[in-house]
Order: sequence, then structure tokens, then C-alpha cells
Amino acid sequence: MGQQVSYLPTEDAETTYQKYRKLASEEAQLRNDCFAQSQIAYKSRRGKEAKELSQKGKEHTKKMEQYNMKAVEVIFKENNKNRPLNELDLHGLYVKEALLKTESRIQYCKENKIDHLVIIVGRGKHSLNGIAKLKPAIEHLMEKYQFRCIPNKPTVGCLYVEFGHKPNLSWLESLFESRCVIC
Repeated sequence: MGQQVSYLPTEDAETTYQKYRKLASEEAQLRNDCFAQSQIAYKSRRGKEAKELSQKGKEHTKKMEQYNMKAVEVIFKENNKNRPLNELDLHGLYVKEALLKTESRIQYCKENKIDHLVIIVGRGKHSLNGIAKLKPAIEHLMEKYQFRCIPNKPTVGCLYVEFGHKPNLSWLESLFESRCVIC
């Protein structure tokens, strides 16, 4: 794991992923158009038409979400197929999707008493203006759970998360209870 992390899905997976993201984007545009037309119809007191356009917009939203979920399934499976269960590659996911996948993996790690998780968030090179979005979102999530999070470990673009299974220190209590105090 000490080597440079690279984001290289197979060509088929990348093509399928891009196809689903493109279809989702097209549905988002259709949704936006429907909602804008619905507002115009509503302001023009054409209530029935406004309602129909709003409903149509909601259908496009549903399709958009379905295409995005298919994209997530494809790229997440591809990026994580040869990784150990205490390692998670979030490349290609939107923030909301990455948070859900991370929460799920944290739960898995807790249930299976795994003490750490390496989360590959990348450097943000594929984000708008090259500003990382995943890293700060995942770091914030780790703060929420009060997990120790070490950036750029084991390599740049990773977060090393320690779950902090606290050692059983109950034996210390017995030392304090049994000591003899002379007044």
C-alpha cells in the first residue's frame, strides 16, 4: 500500500461510468427545464399545466438518481475490487455518494473489529477548479465520529482513520480502590 495511488479503472468500466453520468446530467437538465416551465405556468395562472410540468420534473429527478446510482455501482466496484476491506477508494463519487459509502464501510469495520481504514479521496485534480471536495467532507465526517484522521497516510490523497478502540483500563480502578489510606 506504500506505492503511489492511481485512479485507473478499466476502459469498459470508465466508459460505462461516463455513460451513466452523462445520462444523469441530461435528466438533470430536463428536470430543470420542467421546473422552470412549471414556474412560468404557475405565475401565468395555468395551475394544471404547472402541476403536470412539476410532476414531469420529479420523474426526471428519479431517472437522474437512478443513472447516478448505476454510475456509482460501476465505478465503486471497479475501484475497490482488489482492495482489502480496510481500504476504500472513493474516486469518481460525488460527495454525498462518498459519504454514504464511507458510513457503510465504517459500520462494517466496527462490526468486524477492524481498527483502521485507509480512505482514498484523491488530490482533487478532477474537481471543479482543482479544489478537493471529498477530502474535507470525509475529514468532517471523521470529526463527527471523533475518529483520529491522519491526512496523506500512507500516501498523498489518502486519509488514515483510526477507530480508537479504547483499551480496557478497568484494572486501574482496582489499584485505586484497594490502596490503604492512613488518616
